[in-house]
Parts: sequence; C-alpha cells; structure tokens
Amino acid sequence: MTVLNRRLSAVATVAVAAISSLAVTTAGSAQELNATEKKLMGPAKAEGQVTVLNPLFAEETARALQAAFVKKYNLGPDFKVNNVRKGTGQVVAQARQEIQAGKITSDVVIVSAPAFFDEAAKRGAFMPLDSTAWKNHEENIKKAGQYASYPNVVVPFAYTFQPVWNAACPGMEKIDITSYADVATPALNGKTIASDLSKSLTYTNTAAALQEAGAVDVMKMFAAIKTTSPTVEFRTEAKMQSVMSCERPFDMWNLAARVRQNVDKKPELAKSLKVGFYKEGQVMLGNQAAVLKGAAHPNAAQLMMEFMLTKEGADVLAEGEGVYSFLKGYKVPASAAGFMRNIDDMKLIGLKDWTSAATQDTFKKLREDWQKVFQ
Repeated sequence: MTVLNRRLSAVATVAVAAISSLAVTTAGSAQELNATEKKLMGPAKAEGQVTVLNPLFAEETARALQAAFVKKYNLGPDFKVNNVRKGTGQVVAQARQEIQAGKITSDVVIVSAPAFFDEAAKRGAFMPLDSTAWKNHEENIKKAGQYASYPNVVVPFAYTFQPVWNAACPGMEKIDITSYADVATPALNGKTIASDLSKSLTYTNTAAALQEAGAVDVMKMFAAIKTTSPTVEFRTEAKMQSVMSCERPFDMWNLAARVRQNVDKKPELAKSLKVGFYKEGQVMLGNQAAVLKGAAHPNAAQLMMEFMLTKEGADVLAEGEGVYSFLKGYKVPASAAGFMRNIDDMKLIGLKDWTSAATQDTFKKLREDWQKVFQ
C-alpha cells in the first residue's frame, strides 16, 4: 500500500470513528478510562495545566497532544499543555538544577538520559506513579533493553536513528541502505553526513549499543565513512535540510519524524525522501519520563504520563514525532506506516546496563575513539 493510500485509509478510519462517537456527549466516557485515569481526571481539570520539559515535541505535536488529552479527559477549553522544548543536554541540566535548588518549574520531564533518571530517582526527586497502563509496556521494555524504574520512572516512547536519503539527488537514484555495510559505499563519496558523537549523548548511546550487541564494529564503520569525505553534524533538523537540498543527500542517523514532517509540508517529497532500517537491528533510545516531586500540577502531570502510555497517546506521538511505543501489540497508525514499522517487526537493540560506571566509561572511550578518527 502506498503512503497516499495509507493516509486515505487513515482518513476513512477517523471518519468512521467520528460518526460512531456522535452519541457520546463528553470525552473520556467511563468505559474507556482505566482506574488511574478515572482517579486523576477531576483533580487534573481543577489544576488547569501541565508543563512538559522535553527535547522532542515540535509545536504541532504539542498542539495535537493537548487537543487529544483535553478531549479524552473532558478537561475543558481552558486547559493548557505547556511544551518546553530544549536540547537533550539542556533538558537534563535544567531538571538537575531545579531538583538541586528545590525550585521546580516543570511538572513532567522526558528525555533519553538513563543515568540522570537513575541518579534522581535514588535521591527521591520523583513522585511515585500509580499507573494502570504501565504493565502493558513492561514486556517490550525488557525485550528492547531499555532502562525504567517503576514507580518513579517509565518509558512512554522511544526513537531510533535510521538511514535517510534523497533519491532525487544526482548519483542517488540506485542507493538503497539496508545494512551498516552500505553506509560507506564509494557511490556515497562526497554525499554523506557523519554523526557527531562528541556532541550527542544519543549518538554515543547508539554506538555503544551496537558495539555491545556485536552488531557493528563501530569505529571501523566510522573509519570507512571518513573515506567518503563526509561532513560532520549532529542536529537532525539541520542534517535533514542538507539531505533535501542535495548538499549532503545521505544521513546515516536521522529520524523518521523529520522525513514525515517535511513530506507533510511538501507532499511531492514523498517520492524522493527515503527512510531505511538496518538489518543488524535498530537501537531503541527510550525516552524516560517522570513527574518531578514538588510539581505545581501533580495530578495533571500523572494523568499526562498515563495518557502517553495509552494507545491514544501513542498514536499522537507516533504521528507527530515518529516515536515508537512499547505498548504490547501496538500497531503504528496508518498515516505513519510509510515511515515506521511495528515494533514487533524490527530487531531491537538496547543495553544491558545503561547506568553503571562501566557503561559511562564505555561512552567516554567511544567519544575519544571517534575524535581520533575525525580529528
């Protein structure tokens, strides 16, 4: 099925759902809500807002998240979801500073940073959750090798770095990336973006997971990439612009969401922008989430956490950001299926221990070795 047909199918599905729901006078009818949602819905409405500190949600996603959240729980037209988006390092730094100072400005913190969450949880910085939905995620969390620490820290979603290229650029017509063996082919000489481990925690995490799993000799791969005269970058948005402009039409590690967001703006790009999957496996970068102790809106924060663990929340985030839910049996929405796979259809790679001193030493050595390659 083509991307266009998937989207048409999704529209039809939404239309049927809308017709079937006309008899429901309020969102979040009792039979649709789990025990945690029922408990938190009223107090959350009274709080009137929730602030989410994160590195990922575009404003379009934040608006969709607010609309779906408010509708499901009948929170009223004045309820606000405040989206505070910063870089990964900045999110961790702000959350850590606020915890240390005891001056909390955000309610929920979400970021892929296991060591930070592990440390903060041990210090009692998070509000324990009473989640009904979390049990439906635990099996896949373990399978994918993710860090979580319930009831303090959960993983509502993960992203994974995938190969992205522009088939419309000169010399790219026959490129098809299905393996890490493909990323340094001579046909990509002068066309490649190498991911900068020295500036990105998540790139370093990806490299460490690939190395631990024995899927790739990471430094050998980067040395091979260097022979193709790549540029070195780390921001996915900037790299996506280079891919689209044909300045650098191949990026080894980008996000399906970046492709989706640009195709939504210019549908004609659907024919040229390609998203691949590595047969060696996809490293899942779980985004941990927690409610900060001392949050101004604790009930709304806990309800937002629960919402992201439900199918409705997972659909919003998959469509908006191309992130993967670990919800058992979850299928990505039809509108995102051209850019994503169901998690059950991928080989998943994680780390055995994301937080130990030995792991941190591994991260440090990987960055040092990477810098030796690209110095």
